[in-house]
Amino acid sequence: MDPSSIVDEYVEAGDLEEFARTYRNQQARGPVSDNVAFNYAHALIRSTKENVRTGIFIFEGLLRKDDGEVPKRDYVYFLAVAYTRLKEYDKALEYINALLYAESDNRQAVALRDLINQRMKKDSLLGLAVIGLGGVAAVGASLIAAGVLARRH
Repeated sequence: MDPSSIVDEYVEAGDLEEFARTYRNQQARGPVSDNVAFNYAHALIRSTKENVRTGIFIFEGLLRKDDGEVPKRDYVYFLAVAYTRLKEYDKALEYINALLYAESDNRQAVALRDLINQRMKKDSLLGLAVIGLGGVAAVGASLIAAGVLARRH
């Protein structure tokens, strides 16, 4: 699967609510299973920025557990996806590079790393363009103001 479709995917509101309900029900009865926590966190990172942060919190908690039902590489991969969605590319690269350190031939991780680098470059170029346009606009406004003031005198 193309990593951009994974990063850009949005969860349906009804699906998110169902995962949340299952999570809360288990939480009310005791510890939440890793699978339920994973499914809820995975849904959260495909939602709003605030929900992405909550999903990150859950994934990081799962990652810290000594044992688990879900392979740790899945947590690491989706943490990289979540940070990419937030445009926190340095953190995304930390996670994906850690995964690649352990599994250098993981093609899905390589593709995600390439996407992160591509988006980081694109966003930095867009940022430079906005700064450049802002500078041009400021110079233009200054010249117009100077022209108006010169006409008054």
